[in-house]
Amino acid sequence: MKDDFKIPPFLRQIIIMAIIFVAIIGMKFSAPILSLVLFAIFISLLFYPLLKWLEKRGLSYNQAMLLVLVSVFALGLGILSFLVVSLSQLIQAIPTLEISSPTLLAEYGNQILRFIVSQIPIGNITGLIANGTFILFAIIFLVYELPQIKNRLIKGLGEDNHSLIKSFTLIDDFIQYFIIRVKVNLFFGLGVAGILFIFNINFALLWGLLTFALGFVPYLGLLIAAIPPLLVTWSRYGIEPAIAMAIFFVILNTIAESYIFPKLTGKTLQLSVFVVFASLFIWAWILGPVGFLLGVPLTLVIIKYLENFEETRWLALLMLSGEEDSEKIND
Repeated sequence: MKDDFKIPPFLRQIIIMAIIFVAIIGMKFSAPILSLVLFAIFISLLFYPLLKWLEKRGLSYNQAMLLVLVSVFALGLGILSFLVVSLSQLIQAIPTLEISSPTLLAEYGNQILRFIVSQIPIGNITGLIANGTFILFAIIFLVYELPQIKNRLIKGLGEDNHSLIKSFTLIDDFIQYFIIRVKVNLFFGLGVAGILFIFNINFALLWGLLTFALGFVPYLGLLIAAIPPLLVTWSRYGIEPAIAMAIFFVILNTIAESYIFPKLTGKTLQLSVFVVFASLFIWAWILGPVGFLLGVPLTLVIIKYLENFEETRWLALLMLSGEEDSEKIND
């Protein structure tokens, strides 16, 4: 009687590592389009609760969907137009923002300014508009399709399907977490823009939008968002106000990550600080700038997937922080 063939445990681990490596290489080569698709999926999920909220307020499904789609189109078109105009003006204003101090520190500041300008895609304005348009319409189509996709999955797999229930729970957790991020980031973005506007710092609204966007990056986002307005403040008013601006952003970041977000969500990020830090740069290397924004949610998705298999559960354990989270995996 022939025994069933079983892959040795060590070979299963090697195969898993090889699959992960191949998947990473595939994502790296498809990054120009994959990053836009993932970004559109992430944003569209955040609009789904708005649809449900409008239905609870008495609107029919069609009325709520139409209102959400119009809102998405208007908001997306407004942001894209604002970015194109603001970045064009920023490029023209950069020569006047040069730090005039002869010190070595000022020279480093000017080098950072020139580096930031070199990274702005305004030189390829057609590509910026094309990518923005693609993302906008992808979000619109996804917002329209999401309820139907959910119904099709329930109909095809069954309402009691364990994997489907876990997937929906995971998505709901993500939506709730990032909706809180949106609300708090909006408060911080408007606050930063208002303070910069009061002190007559150039492009206050642009830096406020940057603060809002990078607020999704834990620990580092608000600090990175501080660099451009800090340099502008330095070039306009000198080193002392720039230091005050840096202190303001450090305090803002500390309050956000250590108090506000954990208190509002009722829990921490459940990832070790090193994993958060490493995931941001790994996903940025794979997907580009979008990977920096989506690094944390993508890492959480991977962890939840790894938890489902005995061979990969140890990887999920390594990336989580705290004994409580580890016990949840072992249950």
